[in-house]
Amino acid sequence: MTKRIHFSGPPTVLSVLWDDLLLKILEKFDDKKSWRLVCKEFLKIEALSRKRIRILRPEILHRSIKSFPSLEHLDLSACSCLTNEMLSWVCSDHLRRVNLSRATGVDHRGLEFLVKQCPSLEEIDLSYCSRLGDSEAAALSLAPNLKSVILVKCLKITDIGLVRIAVGCSKLLSLNLKWCMEISDLGIELLAAKCKDLRFLDISYLS
Repeated sequence: MTKRIHFSGPPTVLSVLWDDLLLKILEKFDDKKSWRLVCKEFLKIEALSRKRIRILRPEILHRSIKSFPSLEHLDLSACSCLTNEMLSWVCSDHLRRVNLSRATGVDHRGLEFLVKQCPSLEEIDLSYCSRLGDSEAAALSLAPNLKSVILVKCLKITDIGLVRIAVGCSKLLSLNLKWCMEISDLGIELLAAKCKDLRFLDISYLS
């Protein structure tokens, strides 16, 4: 049900506007920063429509997820100290892209939380998470809607993990395996057999 925004102070023309109408007005603005500086109510409206955020401090992740319910792209690449518990806070039906590059504190448990709680997830970047291996690849296989996966320098992923991804993520369009030294020709052949729609594959610097 549509809600009306309640403005403090004496009644104005804005006080009779519903939030969906204000959202439509916001869509016409290129300068979202100026919009949210007008008043607290405008800030709330902008938060409702925000599609992308980059988190610099992982301790604010829980509050941010609640504040921005329409998020589609979450960038956590600056949060190298991110933990599994923190990642479990991410729960959204709208989230499609997550950047976890260099999130060395995350393992298969955190990834399982993420993919189960974000059923619309289509893209994930795990580049330079050098400790990620086949268990983490198995967690990714639980996300059947994945279309793009970046695993640059995930040094412990082997053919076994690659096959798990290929079987569970048959909609893959793009996969980056650069510097995944444990991947062999056998794994690549099995990937090609399972992911018929694959359009981009980076296998540079494999052994």
